[in-house]
Amino acid sequence: MDRLIVAVSERALPADDCVRHLADAGFGTFEFFSFPTWDDAEPLLFERSVSLIIMDVSVEGTSEAVAMLKNDDMFSHVPTLAVIAESDAASIERVSEIGFDAWIPVKAVDAAETLLPVALRPLIAGFQRVASLLQKTSELQEAGIKDFILLDLIKDYIPKTIWDIAQQFAHEQKIAIPEEEMDLTIVFADLKGFTPMTQHMAPREVIQTLNSVFAVASRIVYEFDGDIDKFLGDAFFAVFSDATRAVKAMVRLQLELAEMNDTRRTEGLPTVEFRIGMHSGPVIRGNVGGNHRFDNTLIGDTVNTASRLEALAPPGGIMISEETRARVGTPLPSTTMQRVPIRGRDEEITVYSLPPRRNTKPNDATT
Repeated sequence: MDRLIVAVSERALPADDCVRHLADAGFGTFEFFSFPTWDDAEPLLFERSVSLIIMDVSVEGTSEAVAMLKNDDMFSHVPTLAVIAESDAASIERVSEIGFDAWIPVKAVDAAETLLPVALRPLIAGFQRVASLLQKTSELQEAGIKDFILLDLIKDYIPKTIWDIAQQFAHEQKIAIPEEEMDLTIVFADLKGFTPMTQHMAPREVIQTLNSVFAVASRIVYEFDGDIDKFLGDAFFAVFSDATRAVKAMVRLQLELAEMNDTRRTEGLPTVEFRIGMHSGPVIRGNVGGNHRFDNTLIGDTVNTASRLEALAPPGGIMISEETRARVGTPLPSTTMQRVPIRGRDEEITVYSLPPRRNTKPNDATT
C-alpha cells in the first residue's frame, strides 16, 4: 500500500509534482490528499496510516491541530511540515513554537513548473530532516528499552543494598561507591550435607533443589527487611540492620524449611536443613577487585565470626552470639548458652543455641 501525505491548505498544492519529486528523491511511492480545512482532513487520519502532514499556517486552527497531533500517541510520530508565507526569522520561530518539525516557504509551492525540481528541495530536505529525527528518536527509544531490560536483569543479580546505593549515586552523578562503616547483624546459612547429596542428582535437579530452598530464604529475608549479600554455592550470606528482625527471620526460615521437609519426605525426596550462624557488630562495606571486575562486599571480624558460628550450629538450628542476643528487643525462646572456641580468636566466646520449635507460630518466634 502506498504511503500517505495529507495536506491542509486553502491554496492548490501541486500534488502530482510533490509525489513525483519525492519518489525521485528516493522516498518511494506516496498518495497525496489535500483538504481546505483541518476538520475535513481529520477523519482520514483515523482511517489510514499517514507518513507526512503538510499544513498551511494561515489555515484557522493550525496551532490546535498540531498540538493535538503531538500529544496523541497515535500521531506523535508523524512528521509535520509547515507552509509559511515568508521564510523570515519571525515566521520560522512561530512554526517552531507551534511544534512543526520542518517548514517550506509558500513561494516554493507557487513556483512555475520549470522551477519545481528546485522549489521542492526544501520540502525534500525537510522530509529528510524529519526522517532523520525520527530515526534517531527510534534508535534512542530502542537503546532506552535495551538499557531498561539490561538494568532489570542486573538488578536481580546484585544485593538490593548495592542497587539502592548505585541508584542514589547515579542520580547524584557520582561514579564510585565509597567505603562505609556500619553496624549490622550478619547471617550465614549453609545446607548441611548438601554436597554429598548432589552426587546422586543430575545438575538440573541440583539447581532446582537449591532454587526451591533459596526462594523461601529470599522471601523471608526481604520480608523482615534484610538483604542477601551473596549466594555461596549451597549457602547464603545475609545482612540485617535490626537484630530482632534478623532472629525472627531465621526462626521463620527454619520452621518453613521443616514444613517443606515434611512434603519432601512424602514425595520420597531427601530433606534439606540449614545450619545458621548470627553475629552483630561493626563492619565495613568496601570495593574489592581490580579494574575490570569489582565486588562491593562486607568485611570485618563480625562477618568472620558469623561464618564460624554457622559451622558450629546443629542441622536445623541457629547459633547466636552474645552480641546479637544483647541487641534483640524481645526475650528469646529456650536457648542453650555455652562457651565455644572460635578459630582466629584467643578466647572462647559466649553463644546461644536456638533450636526451632515446630509448634511456634512464625510471627511469635521470639516472644
